[in-house]
Amino acid sequence: MDSSARSDARRAAHHRPGWPLLAVLGCGVVLVVVAFFVIANPFGGAGSADRVSYTEAVVGAPSRVNPLFAHLSDADRDLAALVFSGLVKLDKDGRPLPDLAETWSTSGDGKEVTFTLRDDVTWHSGVPFSADDVVFTFGLLANPDLPTDPEQKSLWQSVSCSAPNPLTVACTLQEPYAPFVTYAAMGILPRHLLEAVPAKEIADDPFNSRPIGTGPYRLDGLSPDSAILHAYDGFYLGRPSIDELRLDFYPDIASAAAGLVRGNTQGLLVDLTINPSDFQTLMDVPGVSPYSAARSAHTDLFLNNTAAPLNDPAVRQAIARAVDVDSIITGLLGGRGVRVDTPIVPGSWAYDPDVSPPAHDIGEARQILEEAGWNLSGGEPVRRKNDAELRITLMTDQDPLRGAVADLVAEQLKDIGMDTTVVQQPSNDLVREFLIPRQYQAAVFGLDPGPDPDPYPSWHSSQALEGGRNLTGYADDEADRLMEEARVADNVEQRTALYSQFQQQFLNDAASIPLYSQLYVYFVSSRIQNVDPGLLFWPSSRFRNISDWTVTGSDQIGG
Repeated sequence: MDSSARSDARRAAHHRPGWPLLAVLGCGVVLVVVAFFVIANPFGGAGSADRVSYTEAVVGAPSRVNPLFAHLSDADRDLAALVFSGLVKLDKDGRPLPDLAETWSTSGDGKEVTFTLRDDVTWHSGVPFSADDVVFTFGLLANPDLPTDPEQKSLWQSVSCSAPNPLTVACTLQEPYAPFVTYAAMGILPRHLLEAVPAKEIADDPFNSRPIGTGPYRLDGLSPDSAILHAYDGFYLGRPSIDELRLDFYPDIASAAAGLVRGNTQGLLVDLTINPSDFQTLMDVPGVSPYSAARSAHTDLFLNNTAAPLNDPAVRQAIARAVDVDSIITGLLGGRGVRVDTPIVPGSWAYDPDVSPPAHDIGEARQILEEAGWNLSGGEPVRRKNDAELRITLMTDQDPLRGAVADLVAEQLKDIGMDTTVVQQPSNDLVREFLIPRQYQAAVFGLDPGPDPDPYPSWHSSQALEGGRNLTGYADDEADRLMEEARVADNVEQRTALYSQFQQQFLNDAASIPLYSQLYVYFVSSRIQNVDPGLLFWPSSRFRNISDWTVTGSDQIGG
């Protein structure tokens, strides 16, 4: 690409939709005291022996069971994942797979994406599904009157879709955008039930408590305490093996864990908010299998590349060698984390396990600083270069875990002659007053890239401008080129190769220091087989292949 074309591309790029959200990845510790109950028949239960039921504990409560609003609540997202389906679904590594759409194709210029739909899909009401439902849903996502996620609108308002026939959806993009197919995993809504409802009133429509979808389960009962779902006989991929699925809602992880220990439920997804001793109690519950799954969201040490002294690449390179990420994971996370070295997390189809992050090496970090002119003199603990001292302020929010991470990073940086002051702010204040206006030096905070690994919104130089999400001001021509080409690549293989090069370039520049992705554990009855949550883009991703789950034995799952 010549320099003129590159310049045009960057100007246009600034207006592209930016998907990642800064994630408030709360990892506080709560105390749960549970007694271990001896259950004579933990998998027995009343009811017909040939009807399989399964109950799972969920922290939180539903508000609107609707894909348009599911981002507001994990409980809503769980239910929406079971009741609705999208044109595509995401594989365990995030690759889009056929779902309501059997196939799709992209035009040579990358601006036209055509989906060919299955011909055997019906809504839970028995009404046939068609391309009109897809066009209706995508149009709603772009409607300015719809009170939904503004991050959704930025994409869908740049897309125009039509239905040439009942089994074809043609979408026109303003410019090529390879991640578009991934976002077509959005659950589709029934036009015949919602087209008469004004967009601004959908959030309060009764549909949200009595939803009709095309997914593997229909919702037959909903209360503040529980949701009752039944396998949909007409599900196009085949009726699920679990006939009745019940989600019981709990106010906190403590009570949810107690429900699993007592045998009231047979499944629970836990994160780092559970007390370690209580986590071990869950690990000892008989008849329950634990499945580990990392989140695509991760916690990073953001380095403002435009603020002194971090605008010196040598300082960032030294920090990259001084921070001991493994000790953070083994110590503060109790081993329940996955090291993240680049903006693309392990488990993603775009992750390159062969990239070479710098090893933890205090001696090398000191040498890098000394060669760059940052010296210690007169027995002083803080390095100087000319008249500048090597001091930074490290900000984070009031989450206890991130506060502890920041404190540990500060201690590690002291070993190389860098003085670090940790400052904690409420999350909203940290984002609004410091991160977005780039009025900070370093910060420990979370980043959620969304379901597609595209690093462009958070790391392309065009997104370092006002309104962009490149909060570090990272700017590198080669990294920009790789991200730009990956966004318009024809296939996953091309994107993978480009992202491999980007990840190494990111490490070479020490743009920032990704730290870890927390490891969730999904406890499920051992009677259930083929559970495979994969990479969790959201907690609801654990249900990604629920239609493939099978149940061993003839007794009911239940207690």
